Amino acid sequence: MESFLTLPIINRNYSNILHITDTHLFANDQSKLLGIDSNASFQTVIREIENRNSPFDLIVATGDFVQDGSEQAYRLFAEQIQKFNLPCVWLAGNHDNYHDMQEIFADYQLAENKIVLLGNKWLLVLLNSQVVGQAYGFLPQSELEFLQRTLTIHNDRYAFVFLHHHAIESGCHWLDQHILKNKHELEEIIKHQPNIKGVAWGHIHQSLDYIWHGCKAFSTPSTCIQFMPKSYDFKLSYEAPGWREIKLAIDGSIQSKVYRIADNCFQPDMSQNGY
Repeated sequence: MESFLTLPIINRNYSNILHITDTHLFANDQSKLLGIDSNASFQTVIREIENRNSPFDLIVATGDFVQDGSEQAYRLFAEQIQKFNLPCVWLAGNHDNYHDMQEIFADYQLAENKIVLLGNKWLLVLLNSQVVGQAYGFLPQSELEFLQRTLTIHNDRYAFVFLHHHAIESGCHWLDQHILKNKHELEEIIKHQPNIKGVAWGHIHQSLDYIWHGCKAFSTPSTCIQFMPKSYDFKLSYEAPGWREIKLAIDGSIQSKVYRIADNCFQPDMSQNGY
């Protein structure tokens, strides 16, 4: 039986979620990813979120926390997130070491709960799409059954699903080779579960929005490098690092907006053709 996190919502008719993804941090502050200091860009994102002073209830972090596989980089993420003094749930991306994440994030009280009961109306479900050693994603039968079971148990709530890998083609040929390989199985659940009102992911380092069988689906930009939309081959974008804020209303509606850092001094090395 999966443990769940229960968060009361007081004196508001909506819940507010901060979605952060694909930080790609290093142990060494001098290291760069495709020309961008991803440690510095992440910390800039955190400062700008703090300055906005939005009333968040929860942080959801959807993978690719580190680029170099180091424990120190995971600790950097946790130390920055602790500044918000908010619950944070997370799941692994294709670059992550799940075992290290479990041990290190537990030291910082970053919750491993895959079910969040948010107020009286909303259910959040986190799905692990990581395939160890591969860039693409896959939801094993155990994850699909977990989703179905959780939706059944909490059928009086609206549902929002988070995962790392994209479940809808991005339009980038090179990225779509690394999609959720059994996306059709998730799609079948969404088709037949009208309580699912939203699905969100990271992985593709760009912001895209869809209506998917009646629910809202979207990707959130990375806090470091961005990939050029609609590119056949690997190509970087000059768009700024960013994050997404998601409002879940008590009537089941969703409002969402992407924000990016205001003064983008983080320019990628456009000569690079992969990573």
